[in-house]
Amino acid sequence: LRRRLGLQAELHLVKGPARECSGLALFSGCHRTTEQLQRFFTDARRRGQYPTTYHAVTVGVPAEAEGEIRTGLRWQQQGDTAVVVPVPAPGRRSLARKEVKNTLTRYRVLGTSGGCSLLQLQPRTAFPEQLPVHLTLLLCPALGDHQYSSRVGRVLGVPFLLPPETAPTRTQVLDKELLGRLGLSLQQLCPLPLHIHLQRLELP
Repeated sequence: LRRRLGLQAELHLVKGPARECSGLALFSGCHRTTEQLQRFFTDARRRGQYPTTYHAVTVGVPAEAEGEIRTGLRWQQQGDTAVVVPVPAPGRRSLARKEVKNTLTRYRVLGTSGGCSLLQLQPRTAFPEQLPVHLTLLLCPALGDHQYSSRVGRVLGVPFLLPPETAPTRTQVLDKELLGRLGLSLQQLCPLPLHIHLQRLELP
């Protein structure tokens, strides 16, 4: 990237999307500026601000047009895979030992169509895979979520939450109507990327 832009200084990544997401990436050619901006993002979250904004396409429509998702999150081993699971009421000891982290994401519905939604997501905390896990708690997994979408089951079209232990990782399942609207075949589902995109960064 530095060579393509014709820059002399080495580029440092200041802020980018969560590892599992796509979107904006902010770089700096100054080490001091990089540190200052990274400190700004950390301090902004501590002050209760929302310096990052994501957009997500979800399968399902939230019951409320806007709100907050609050839950503890922790890593849990399931077979050979480590996954993130919600902890609704974490204890003080687990929080103190940093086995669990309290997390918060603010969301707003920007639009809906055909049982899908475009959501604005503003995480106030940073935990690996926080956004896709939070979306399952809304019963609206992100399109292309092949890690956690299996936690949302359906009976007669009504979504419900499954315990993580009973919902192994699998390719996301979409109904035939939605597949048709997306112009996708079953074979094209597996490589379908996660539709969570870092759309905006607030700068000082």
